[in-house]
Amino acid sequence: MERNVLCKKSEIPLGESKVFQVRRLSVVVVRKENEQFYAVRNFCPHQGAELGKGVLRGAARANDVKDVCYEKPGSFLYCPWHHWSFDVENGCSMHDPENTKIKTYDVKVENDEVVLYA
Repeated sequence: MERNVLCKKSEIPLGESKVFQVRRLSVVVVRKENEQFYAVRNFCPHQGAELGKGVLRGAARANDVKDVCYEKPGSFLYCPWHHWSFDVENGCSMHDPENTKIKTYDVKVENDEVVLYA
């Protein structure tokens, strides 16, 4: 894997994401509220939308109409076209985690720089 310095840590605010081009890869880097960074491919497997143009938020789950809870705030990247959602930690789709995934990449903070290994 090749080491790719993307930006300073401060260039991605808490709870937000940013798209980077690394050679031929388009990658979305997410900085969660807990200071952890994650990187996923900027491509929805459904119809090819750029996930970096979607929103980052938690997952709403309902046990019945009046019982809605929110899980893992800021952990799911939602496709801007059809709202397919993917967990940035493992790339799994929220609705079909066994069969639908997006590529994830190793990302670390080294000397205050965000570094992608791909």
